Amino acid sequence: MTEVENGSFFIGELFKRKFGGSPPDFGHHIVAFYRHTQEAFLPASYLHLWTQGTIGLVGGGCTDGRVMTAMEPEQASMVVQAGGLLLQTLGYCFARFEAELEAFFGHCGDARAKQVDLQAGFRETSIPYLLVRYNKPLTLKRQEELLRQAEAIGAF
Repeated sequence: MTEVENGSFFIGELFKRKFGGSPPDFGHHIVAFYRHTQEAFLPASYLHLWTQGTIGLVGGGCTDGRVMTAMEPEQASMVVQAGGLLLQTLGYCFARFEAELEAFFGHCGDARAKQVDLQAGFRETSIPYLLVRYNKPLTLKRQEELLRQAEAIGAF
C-alpha cells in the first residue's frame, strides 16, 4: 500500500472500467498493490483523497476483482478475513492523513462500497450519499460547518 504521484499511470484502466472515465489528476492517489510474481506488481485497490482546508474528500474507491482471482486461494482468503482490499486502503488513508484533518467525507451511491465505508468508520449524514468520519471530538456547530462545506462541493 502506498501513495503514488500519477494515479492514472497505475490505475487508469481500472478506474475507467469502474467509473467510465479517468481518475482525477490532483490530490492523493493511494494504491494497494499485489505482488503477482517476483517482477510484477498488480494494482489491486485504489482510493483518491482530495483535501480542502481541514476536510478530506475520499472518492474513487475501487478494487480489481481480476487481481483477487489471480491470488493463491490462501492469499485471497487472508484478504477476505482482513475485511477486503478497499477496507485496508481506507485504513491506510485514515492513518496517513487523519492527524491533519478534522474529518473525512465520502460520496457513495454504491451499496456494497457503502457497507465497507461504514465498516471503516464513516457514518451517514442527513444529505443523500454523503458520509462522514470525524477524526476528533468537534462541537455540533463545527460538525455542521464542515458538513455544509462538503455539501457545497457536490459529488466528488
